[in-house]
Amino acid sequence: MSFRISRRRIAAALAVLAGTIALVAYAGVAQGSGQGGHNGNGRFTVGLFGDMPYSAQGRAEYPNLLQDINANHVAFSVFDGDLKAGGDGPCSDSLYTTSIANFNTLDRPLVWVPGDNDWTDCWGRYGPSQQPFFDPEERLARERQLFDSTDQSLGQRTLTLDRESYEGGQWAQYSENVRWTYGNVVFIGLNVQGSNDNYPHAGVDGETRGAAEIARQRAEHDAREAANVHWLDESFAYATQIGARGVLVDWQGDPDFNNEYKLPSPDYYDGFTQIVSALRADTIAFPGQVALIHGDSHYFKLDKPLNSPSGKVLANFTRVETFGATNNHWVKATIDPSDPNVFSFEPQMVAANIG
Repeated sequence: MSFRISRRRIAAALAVLAGTIALVAYAGVAQGSGQGGHNGNGRFTVGLFGDMPYSAQGRAEYPNLLQDINANHVAFSVFDGDLKAGGDGPCSDSLYTTSIANFNTLDRPLVWVPGDNDWTDCWGRYGPSQQPFFDPEERLARERQLFDSTDQSLGQRTLTLDRESYEGGQWAQYSENVRWTYGNVVFIGLNVQGSNDNYPHAGVDGETRGAAEIARQRAEHDAREAANVHWLDESFAYATQIGARGVLVDWQGDPDFNNEYKLPSPDYYDGFTQIVSALRADTIAFPGQVALIHGDSHYFKLDKPLNSPSGKVLANFTRVETFGATNNHWVKATIDPSDPNVFSFEPQMVAANIG
């Protein structure tokens, strides 16, 4: 017996095969990738938030924010640090486990970076409410165990992340520094903190610890800063290598660009000097668009605060500061690789949290 297959049937079969391949490819895009190439080139949105929940009000309003992010069907979200207000009690394990449970109410992936209220300030900066006081470095090590023990993000669906710790050697402990690629954009998470990035000065910003402890924390800062610069430089090099259209960097601390807060002494912000210099150099060398997302100062900000060596604004750099503290809202980032600017940002006011 012989069979004759029409050209129409062949075309239909090929169409079904192509559809199957497209679905498989889409599944790969949805899963995300640390270093495994691009995740499609289409337009998508990302949720950005941090510095919450603060106080009883924040804890009451926080579920509204998480529900609002879910309702907007973002591809994923990024939390830029600070799981509580400084004076909202100690940095206990329950703080961390409760935060993870909250993040896991999000339908889509959530990538977390640490904040100063989570660890650097846990020595008792904010007084007796933080008792029993904790060693900041021990608390950071505990966060790494709880938040960063696998190559997956948080959230009900997850992204696969590259962690700096996978490089071993002097970088082996820095599991909180992450990288992933999505939609022809490279995303970078770094441990850069408020409170001068844990570079203390005696008598400055509430610092009451002795000389030996100040020296110990400065040594922690210097080693972590080297790790941050290494990961930032390497990630920008990777973005250039793969032809990424943009790079989005996320960390917690407000670096006080150009001393915009008119602080009385560099002792309040000199802990950011090297990482900001590296960010400037990497942005100048990168042919695409760059965005820095941070929290720490608790109000929405969108500007271009970096200048080139000639003093002119770096046109390919944008800074976004997310809401926080009493303002439990978030920022929607729209990433469109076909747009020359790649990134656009829009504050998302959670209706239930207004007023």
